[in-house]
Amino acid sequence: MPSSSAIKKTRLLNPWALGVVATAVGGLLWMTFQQESVFRPDERQPDEVSANYAELLLTAHPQDDALRIKLLDLLMTLGDYPRARKHLNQWPHPNTTVAQLYALHLDALDLPQGGDQAARTALVERLSLLDRSQLPVPALERMADLLLVLQAPALAGQCYAELASRDPEQRLKWLSAAAQWLMAGEQPGWAADLYLQLAAASSAPEQHKRYLRQAFDALIAADRGGEAAVLLSKAVALLNDPQSDPQWLEHGVETAIAHDQLHEAETLIQQWRTLQPGNREALRKEFKLRLAFGDQEGAWAVGQELLQSETGDAAFLAQMAQLGEWKGDTYQALDYWMAYLELQDDPTAYEHAWRLSIQLFDFDHGIPLLTRLLETRRLSDGELDALVFAHEQRGTPQLAEAVLRASLQKYPKQRLAWMRLSQNLENTEQYPAKTRVMQDMARHFPITVAERVDWASTHLRFFDNQGAWQVLDIDNQHIEDAEYWDLRAALAWELERDDDLQPALERLLAIKGSLSYGEEEQLANLYRKRDPVKALALMVASWHTTHNPQRLVVALQVAQELQDWAQVSALLDSAKAWPKADAQEQVLAARAGLAVHEKRFADAERLLKQGLARYNDDNLFRERLLWLYIDQGRTADMAPLLQQWRARARNDNLLWLPFASASQMVGRTRESLAWYRLYLKANPQDWLVQAGYADALEAAGSLEAAQRLRLKLTRTADLQPGVESTQRYAMWLRLLASSYSSRLAQSQALQWQDGSPAMLQLWFERLLARLDETNQGAQKNDWLAWARRQGLKVDRFELIQQALRDRNRDMLKQLLASGELDPAQQVEALSQLGQGARALGVSLSALGDQQPAVIGEQLRRQAVEMLDRTPQGIQLAWEDKDFGGLDVSGPQLTVARHLNDDWYASLVLGQGRYNSDQLRDGELGQERNALLTLQRQLDNGRYSLIADISTRKDHNRNGLGLSRAWQLSATDEIETGVDWHRQSDDTGLMRALGQHDGVWLKGQHGFSARDQLSWTLSHNRFSTRAGDAVGSGQEAKLEFAHTLEFEGPNWVVRAGADYQRNALKSGELNDLNAFLKPVYEQEPVEDDDGRVIGAQAVDVTAPLTASDLLQARYGQVYVGSSWRRGMPGALNRTQPQYTWLVDVTAGWQWVDKTFNYGIDTGIGMVLLGDDELALKVGYQSSPQGGAGAGGTLGVSYGLRFGR
Repeated sequence: MPSSSAIKKTRLLNPWALGVVATAVGGLLWMTFQQESVFRPDERQPDEVSANYAELLLTAHPQDDALRIKLLDLLMTLGDYPRARKHLNQWPHPNTTVAQLYALHLDALDLPQGGDQAARTALVERLSLLDRSQLPVPALERMADLLLVLQAPALAGQCYAELASRDPEQRLKWLSAAAQWLMAGEQPGWAADLYLQLAAASSAPEQHKRYLRQAFDALIAADRGGEAAVLLSKAVALLNDPQSDPQWLEHGVETAIAHDQLHEAETLIQQWRTLQPGNREALRKEFKLRLAFGDQEGAWAVGQELLQSETGDAAFLAQMAQLGEWKGDTYQALDYWMAYLELQDDPTAYEHAWRLSIQLFDFDHGIPLLTRLLETRRLSDGELDALVFAHEQRGTPQLAEAVLRASLQKYPKQRLAWMRLSQNLENTEQYPAKTRVMQDMARHFPITVAERVDWASTHLRFFDNQGAWQVLDIDNQHIEDAEYWDLRAALAWELERDDDLQPALERLLAIKGSLSYGEEEQLANLYRKRDPVKALALMVASWHTTHNPQRLVVALQVAQELQDWAQVSALLDSAKAWPKADAQEQVLAARAGLAVHEKRFADAERLLKQGLARYNDDNLFRERLLWLYIDQGRTADMAPLLQQWRARARNDNLLWLPFASASQMVGRTRESLAWYRLYLKANPQDWLVQAGYADALEAAGSLEAAQRLRLKLTRTADLQPGVESTQRYAMWLRLLASSYSSRLAQSQALQWQDGSPAMLQLWFERLLARLDETNQGAQKNDWLAWARRQGLKVDRFELIQQALRDRNRDMLKQLLASGELDPAQQVEALSQLGQGARALGVSLSALGDQQPAVIGEQLRRQAVEMLDRTPQGIQLAWEDKDFGGLDVSGPQLTVARHLNDDWYASLVLGQGRYNSDQLRDGELGQERNALLTLQRQLDNGRYSLIADISTRKDHNRNGLGLSRAWQLSATDEIETGVDWHRQSDDTGLMRALGQHDGVWLKGQHGFSARDQLSWTLSHNRFSTRAGDAVGSGQEAKLEFAHTLEFEGPNWVVRAGADYQRNALKSGELNDLNAFLKPVYEQEPVEDDDGRVIGAQAVDVTAPLTASDLLQARYGQVYVGSSWRRGMPGALNRTQPQYTWLVDVTAGWQWVDKTFNYGIDTGIGMVLLGDDELALKVGYQSSPQGGAGAGGTLGVSYGLRFGR
């Protein structure tokens, strides 16, 4: 039986199922056909299937540009570049720019890996030529990506920037990419602008800050640092991260500094220092910033802060030192240079430092610097000069000397060192040491003529005339230096080397063309001894050139000695054209002498009488007239003259000898002998007159006395008749003639006509010494004039003393310029020339040096006198002064100094308060006073201008004073002045409530070194401070003082008188009543019945009148004595430790019939050096106008300054 399975077939799908499947497949095919987009390429991972579908679709739709582009992108992604190029080439109507882009992209893809750079460059150039505006956004993005592949980031960045403008939805993305690649493409400026746009569009703080940082970096890269600094300064508030932002801030500071943006740099630095307060680098940047912008003060402050922790930074110290100099803080700069040099061996800085220290007079730094240089090498001339200058200015010339000697030991060939050592010894007045140095210098170097003159002058400073001569005694044939010959002539004169003096003066005359007054006189004196004819020619030439009356006088003398009467006549004729010369006494006397020579005795007598009438106080013409009568034997004319002139003759030894001779001729033998004795008593060494006296004794019958005197004279070793001058010899002949006869006198004249003046010179020098010994220096001038007429040699010292006595200004100026005066003479000369301040400086400077005892004492006395007149210093004092019932007390400040050589100023500032039983202190209040004195020194005196100001609660007082003083002579002075609204100290109430106006005249006269008279005359008008008149009057004061002891201590006794008479205004001074304390008295109070039921106080204060303020008459005679050592409380201390004073006065006030006495004491002591603390106490039993005893109490501290 067949099986069932074989017969019945099995079906996989039933018909219904099969129908469903068919239907599904059909629907799917329909759907595929209807939605071709399903087969288009999408964003999923590309594959070959997608490419095939895209090709099929493109075949169906060849005009679909978007599909073609997607296919190209897909094939290029899959790396099937040939198929892609095929489809690109088959593009029927392409977008040309897009097609070119794809073609270039395929070219780029065809390049081998690491291919040819030139090919890539060519592709980039072709891409840059494309019109990007024609590219759609995707194509533009592709182009940007391609450019990045081709390493053209700049063009890629431009594409991204264009994308940002065309694709708003992704603008920030494209801006970021554009900025990034523009920055990479070295277009940071564009990138910076894009970053700024990004920062502006960013809302997230961190992102905003990041974009700002990128913009800042881009601006820096674009060389737009100024904009970068501004950007950062504006956003400085965002820079608050102390970890990362300081670096950014530092970069910003550097940028701002580089672009001269001070404000931005300051802002950034401030933020930096806020984030990192201890950051030293921030300080360094700020320092550089301020330095770069010229803020020296700011840089200085920051630099000093830096130096607190960076003292070891040598370069910074140098920078700070330089900055200190720029800003003018040179002393601190010098300190920095010194610190720098301790760290760094810098020769340039070393030289700069010592030069700066010398410029600043900071010798404590400069000297060590230069001294260290000297230890290592020879100093240059400039360095040596600076070192010596520093020591001298610091007041250590002895150290300068040591340095110079040390330098010369090592480097003896440095000429400047020898010169500076010589100058140092000169300045310190080590004159012998200087001469030894000059001698050593001469062994190493040739000495110039000027140096030799200085060398010789140094010898003269310690009176080594012989040493000075040896220095100048060289071969001088070719020397044309006037100073050399001037000094050689002066030395020859001093050493009496007449053989050398004459050629020296002649050489000097040839060089200069003229000689000074003294030199010409010396040459004339030489000629008068050796060749009087030359002397006469010299004096005649000098007279005709200078018309100096003295030259005329000497020429007349020499001509008369030579008996050259023709020349005498010519000189006298020439004198008529010069009235000043013709008016000289000696010229008139010469006319009389010429008349005698010409036998015109009547004319001679007339001329002598004319001279007597014109010069009545000069006995020269009396003497000549007597001799004329004696020579003519006119005894009748002599007799009345002897009687008439007897009183005058007793006081003038010029007349003693003619009186002796004339008395003898008229038979008055006893009178004659008396005149001889009078003369010889004053001149016991005058042997000529003694010989004449012997003859007169003999003529009078006293033969034994005459013989004894002659024997005595013959035993005198130096009695050599015939060696006297012509005039003295003629006088002796006259004496001889009067004693014996004219014939005998003529015989003696023939015998002695060849005499010389040696004996007369010796006599003259002894006479001058005697005048000094007897303190009769005032008589020297006449004797010096006489000596010049005789042709005698006058010592240079005597000429100097004469110039000082005569106050000869021209001569004094010449002497000062010549340097011939010793210090004391310099001080006296300067004082007489009105240069008081300079005189004081010379005096004080010389006192500090070693001086001979006599000169030292004179200098000290001069300094004390000048300091007493115009002290210099500052003093603070407190004083209580009691006027008797009213006292005023308070502090006082005094400052005084010389403004220059002519002006002196003194300022006194004080305040005080009054205390009185009569006045209300509160109404007066505090009184403040200022007294300013300006003094102008003149040649013959001074001017003084005073401002006297007082301010107070009630009324102010503004006073003025003006005075003029005349120095009539060395011991006489007159001063006059006017005052207006000046303080009045006549009484206590006038001091408190009044003031005065006045004119006054006062004088001081010195009769000798010990005796002085002073007086004052004044007319005053008194008023209250409010201006109400009190009265007016006159006052006279006279005082005579005699010094018993000048030193140890000074002791002066005095006597004087004061007298004051005032016309007082009547009536009450009602304006002053407000200042009076009320006076109350108890007055009983009665009831209606007259019974006393109590008491009441009644004001019985009496109003003030003029008589309460001032006395109508006041007079006092007094005597007093003062012992003192210096003056305690003076502005300048003139004695060493201690100064003290005891002064007592006793007097009789005859108006009040009151005995008055007073005592003032004081003591002063040195505390620190040139200062003084002084205490003064005074008591007076009856002050003028006082209601009781008064006195003073004061303490002061003063410090001297100035020279």
